[in-house]
Amino acid sequence: MPGPDRGGAVKVCCAGVETGATVAESLERADRCVAAAARAGAGLVLFPEQFATGWSPVHPVAAPAVLPALAKSAAEHEVWVVGSSMEGGEMPQNTAWAVGPDGEVHARYAKVHLFTPLGEEQTCSAGDHPTIFDAAGVRFGLAICYDLRFPELFLHYARCGVECVLVPAAWPPERLAQWELLARARALDAGCYLAGANAFGGSCIAAPDGTLASEQNGKMIFGKIDPDRVAGMRASIPVGKDRRPDLYARWEEMP
Repeated sequence: MPGPDRGGAVKVCCAGVETGATVAESLERADRCVAAAARAGAGLVLFPEQFATGWSPVHPVAAPAVLPALAKSAAEHEVWVVGSSMEGGEMPQNTAWAVGPDGEVHARYAKVHLFTPLGEEQTCSAGDHPTIFDAAGVRFGLAICYDLRFPELFLHYARCGVECVLVPAAWPPERLAQWELLARARALDAGCYLAGANAFGGSCIAAPDGTLASEQNGKMIFGKIDPDRVAGMRASIPVGKDRRPDLYARWEEMP
């Protein structure tokens, strides 16, 4: 079975799996996607937000079967898999996990910015910390959907040397133009790649210069994450070095 590209780069797949009638059906579809992506040479597979249940801020659904299924798929197909589900009790967290080829959870991220226009904050608990992990020679960060509107998280990832931010999402069809614009803008802000898997189409991989760097194969989007391109972008236009956080902090105190 083909593995990920070597030499400090990895091929990422944004898998546009559709939510099934049951969680079990969704997970079967997801496993087939992982198998197909692995055959195509992907080293990491990213699924949309709440892919097994569908995202519902009014009635968040915890699905305990999701994480074990992701772990099983990752181990069987020898790739990294990133997926999300609700985790917790009365006020669950919208959580994404990165599972390695060893079948173990290597990173967990709870959505920091909850979507208040639809009342997500009334049914879910927000996360409060960023999440970074290393896989196949690339440093990744995690974000979820609405987080894309908040550049602070992505600038933090840039300061931490993240080379690609993975964003599972359930961005609505009527705002897909904003989705692509924000994905490209956040990649350009941070000088890194951004891979976004969206439940309603428009999945994409943006390069450090804000251009799209992906190709489509059916409902799967593929792109190569090249750390050398990230380093080159950050060296040629050193936005991180030229920022003035001392001024920004003072501005917060101005009327």
